[in-house]
Amino acid sequence: MMQKNDEAMRPGEEESLAALLRDAGPRAEPPPEVARQVRAAVEAEWRAVVAARQPLVRPALRPAGRSRARQWPALALAASLAVAAIGAWFALPLLNQPAVPLATLSRVSGAVEAGSGNEWQPATLRQSLTAGQGIVTGPQGRAALKLRDGVTLRLDTDTRIALLSPERIVVKRGAVYLDAGQHSAVADPLVIESRFGTTRHLGTQYEVRVASEAMVVSVREGRVEVSGTGLATQAQAGEQLLVKANGSMQRQTVARSAALWDWTQEVTPPFSIEQRTLP
Repeated sequence: MMQKNDEAMRPGEEESLAALLRDAGPRAEPPPEVARQVRAAVEAEWRAVVAARQPLVRPALRPAGRSRARQWPALALAASLAVAAIGAWFALPLLNQPAVPLATLSRVSGAVEAGSGNEWQPATLRQSLTAGQGIVTGPQGRAALKLRDGVTLRLDTDTRIALLSPERIVVKRGAVYLDAGQHSAVADPLVIESRFGTTRHLGTQYEVRVASEAMVVSVREGRVEVSGTGLATQAQAGEQLLVKANGSMQRQTVARSAALWDWTQEVTPPFSIEQRTLP
C-alpha cells in the first residue's frame, strides 16, 4: 500500500514552490496560434492514449479498483505530455532571445565586410557582431574590434576571422593582433584558433598570422600558450613561434621595434575616455 508521504509534497516543498512562482511574476500570454497548437497537440495525444488503453468490452466480473488502476498509466502519460507542452512554451522566450553581441567594430579602414554564410555586407563603425558572424578585410582593408573586458583585436589586410563564442575566435587567413589591455588575467582567456593550432593569451600583446603552410605567433608583451598537433609550449615577449601543419614548432626572436608590428599602428582602436579618471 502506498504511504501518504509518497503521495504528497514533503513539508516545505509547497511553500517553496509558491514562493518561486511569486518571484517569477506573471508571464506574458502566449500568441493565440501557439496556444491553440499546444492545446490541440495535448488533447489529441490524450485521446489517442486513453483510446488505446480502454478495452473494447469490459469484463463483467472485473473489479472496479483494477479498472481504475489500469487507467493510471494513461493518465500519467497524458499529464507528462501536458507538462512537456507547458515546458516548451516556457522555453520559447529563451529560444527567441536576441543574440548577445560578442564584439563591436571600433575602427574600419578600407574594404571590410561582416556577415556569415552567403550574407555579407560592408562593415560599419560601431557595428555589433554575434556568434557565428565573421569579418573579412580586403587587400587594403583593416579593422579593429572591441571584445569583452576591454580586450581589443586588430585585423590586417586580406584577413578572415569567425567569432564562435566569447572565448573562441577562428583565423582562417591573414593576421590578427590581440591586446589584452589591463584585463590580462580574465577568468576565461580568449583562444585564437586556426588549422595549425590554438593560441591562448596569458596576459599579453601578440600577433597570429596564418599563411598557407604555417602559423606564426609573435609575442610583443607578456606570454602566450601555443598548442599544435600533440605539442604545447609557451612563448615570452620577444619570441616568435613558427607552427607547421605537422605540429612542428620553431622558435626565434623578434624585436619589439620590428617592422612586423607597423601595420597595427594603422588601425589602432580609439582611446576610450568614458568612465575613466584623468590619470
